[in-house]
Amino acid sequence: MHYYQIHERLKQLFQQDSDVVKDDVLGVEIHKYPFFSKQADGILIGSERLFCSAHQEELEESFVKYTEDTDTLLDVPDYSVKENLNYTIAVVKPMDKPVCDEVIVMYHGLNEKKWDKYLPWAYALTKRTGKAVVLFPISFHMDRTPWQWSDRKLMFEIAQKRAADWKQNSDSSYVNAAISTRMEAHPQRMFWSGLQTYYDFIDWERALRAGAFDVLSPRATIDLFGYSIGSFLSIILMMANPLGILSQAKLVCFCGGMTIDRMFPVSKYIMDGRATIMMQKIFAQLLTTNFAAESRLNHYQDRVLHPGESWFKTMLRYNHFQGERESRLRELEKQILSINLKTDEVAPPVEALNMLKGPYRDIAIDVNIFDFPFKYSHMVPFPLTSKNAEEVDVQFNLIMDKMAQFYQKK
Repeated sequence: MHYYQIHERLKQLFQQDSDVVKDDVLGVEIHKYPFFSKQADGILIGSERLFCSAHQEELEESFVKYTEDTDTLLDVPDYSVKENLNYTIAVVKPMDKPVCDEVIVMYHGLNEKKWDKYLPWAYALTKRTGKAVVLFPISFHMDRTPWQWSDRKLMFEIAQKRAADWKQNSDSSYVNAAISTRMEAHPQRMFWSGLQTYYDFIDWERALRAGAFDVLSPRATIDLFGYSIGSFLSIILMMANPLGILSQAKLVCFCGGMTIDRMFPVSKYIMDGRATIMMQKIFAQLLTTNFAAESRLNHYQDRVLHPGESWFKTMLRYNHFQGERESRLRELEKQILSINLKTDEVAPPVEALNMLKGPYRDIAIDVNIFDFPFKYSHMVPFPLTSKNAEEVDVQFNLIMDKMAQFYQKK
């Protein structure tokens, strides 16, 4: 069965309205579990009070809206988005293992709304390793957003307005209209939504240990997989190692592995130019002033107060906190593998080399750069086409074999 056929089969399987679906031909099953984001209250703007539970401290938000554009559909208090609080976590596992004692947590890319692309990847990894793959949606992505934010007609109108209001804007589309509008208005959302996901992961691990997932052993080992911005989040998790959860974990970065200023997300599928420029500008300003204008953000980026959460600031700009970042990466060098694509313009492989191996290439993280004999992109590494089906299969299998060997290496 070709890659594109596996993709279509799993897509149809995942879309079934059932909490448990199985495919006898592929030998996998998918289980879906409801999950609630407990710690969003107190973190996200719109909470009744902004509160750090670790220090029992009330904090004030120095909220600055960086654009005067207002859209009542998108410019809403983040905590009011109920879809972001109650969502679904899916588990892809082999049929021949009733309970899995090894888990790979998979994080996706920026502005993703469907798991379709990742299903063949999860399938390939679970079949090769025997580990269950947990599809973990990042805050305000996948099914964690209102349906209106993905509605073609509604978002097309917003995209047209964004293009008309700023003639120099580029790559504005109905696909990225929602995230572009929200990120331009308040770029700090990247941290707060990331922090919510960070805490969601900790709570998920606690639920796992409590036996909340019947197909996963409460004693299961945990590894990570991060694609694109998911790699950014996963590296922060590995560096932070909250509660020692990831002390023995391995991380595979795919099409990622660089600081946020060395990624170029301007794309009709990710973010438009105007939003990207604003995001980079604001984080550069915050870093150079040590977050002085944002007392709440400064609190969470204080290394003493929040040793885990504060790794975020080391991943914003390559030349900031470089010594701290590289020292920690050296400690993790046997636990991280990076797979990058030669012509990837969103996540250039040279930037993965620069960050993960260091400017003098003295960090022993394995960074692999692949180039395919067919047209591909950051958004579509493996084209869903019958024309190059066999070539796609070969390259896909090479990469999945490389990842699986790394996960299984003792």
